[in-house]
Amino acid sequence: MEGKKVEQNTKKQVIARGVKRSVSFSNPFNVREVVFYTTPAQLVYETSFDACADSLRSLSAVLPSVAKNTSEMMAVNGAVDHLTNSAMAEIRKEVARIKKIAEDNGIQIERLSYSNSMRYPAKLTCSKASVYLQMILELDELMCLVHSAWFAGFIADDAKASLERQWRRKISGVSAEVQAIAARAFRATIKSRDSDTAKPAAVASAEKESDATVAPKPAKPKPAKKVPAAIEPAHQSVEVAAAH
Repeated sequence: MEGKKVEQNTKKQVIARGVKRSVSFSNPFNVREVVFYTTPAQLVYETSFDACADSLRSLSAVLPSVAKNTSEMMAVNGAVDHLTNSAMAEIRKEVARIKKIAEDNGIQIERLSYSNSMRYPAKLTCSKASVYLQMILELDELMCLVHSAWFAGFIADDAKASLERQWRRKISGVSAEVQAIAARAFRATIKSRDSDTAKPAAVASAEKESDATVAPKPAKPKPAKKVPAAIEPAHQSVEVAAAH
């Protein structure tokens, strides 16, 4: 007990003295249990979700604390929102298209069972990560619909395989594009900060160089003294006399 009291008192003294300590950031997150039935959705989750979620968290939580240009940050967020919203709209449009064609042709589409459905604990670190997770869930729903239509004879074998590849690549591509947007945004921020830091030094260096290269004004030459005309004949007469 005495040892614990001494340790607590020591910690209080350290805090009271204002001694700095290394800080490990405590970031919020949420875990959502999800089930994916189809292989395309499982592959997208396993290969793309974590990387995309990390990039989205960086854009949502890290970039605002280091970026100075608010308009550029808004443009980055707008690009990400447009990308995810467009992909989500395309998935839902395809689901509606298949259902409409099946209904028009009197084809009954039933829910299938799957031999290897997978359950995952998806770690959500920001709201945008949940949007991408929802996109994968809707991809899984679309693939289930494609398989049901294939079972009903509505979709051919090659069309089924083509749709699986097409949509898996599209949703994986969203993750890749988000990562590229985040990388460009942080490179631009670092470049901007470096240029702001280097600018005062460059100005001082330019001023110093300017001062060093200013040539001193040349001194005005002193005018030569004029010799009186009366002196020259006097010297000449002396020299003549000496000669004689």
